[in-house]
Amino acid sequence: MNKSLLGSLVIATVALGAPKASAAGDRWIHVRVDDADGSKGHVDIQVPIGLVSSLLPALKSHAHGSIQIDGKQDELRSYWNAVRAAKDGEYVTVRDDDSDVRISKSGGYFRVSVDDKGGGGRVRLKLPLPLVDAVLSGGDAIDLDAVGGALAQAPPGDLLTVDDEDSHVRIWIDAKAAPAREDGR
Repeated sequence: MNKSLLGSLVIATVALGAPKASAAGDRWIHVRVDDADGSKGHVDIQVPIGLVSSLLPALKSHAHGSIQIDGKQDELRSYWNAVRAAKDGEYVTVRDDDSDVRISKSGGYFRVSVDDKGGGGRVRLKLPLPLVDAVLSGGDAIDLDAVGGALAQAPPGDLLTVDDEDSHVRIWIDAKAAPAREDGR
């Protein structure tokens, strides 16, 4: 399993799961990564969302309270504000020989769907609108407190699934710890 992928997922779990304990209740954030080649390589991370808040001070001390992002934040924020204000619908659909891509907003979620026709890869991103608002609220940085607070209020369900030739990745929120996997899958 790609160790940089694992490291990124751990960081993402901490960054996405940084809410206040009182707001999170007994909910859990889960990250599951399985090798797709049939080996028993897998990673399971499941943490009560409230517990993750105890990790926030350590992350904030390394990130100075936020994660700096480079790029065109103002332009991205402007696009997001237009999408946020628009009616629900499918905004972008791209179909070509390589893949199908759909970007939409519906039922309080921002959704991205990518299907790779050649390798069979598949991505499903389903983010609650307030979580996207929080990610884009910090100017030139991602405000970890804002993201954590929005995540604590997010409804249960999948946030991201990725299936490709190397691995299966799933990140989700629910009200309980997942049972241990006996067979390594």
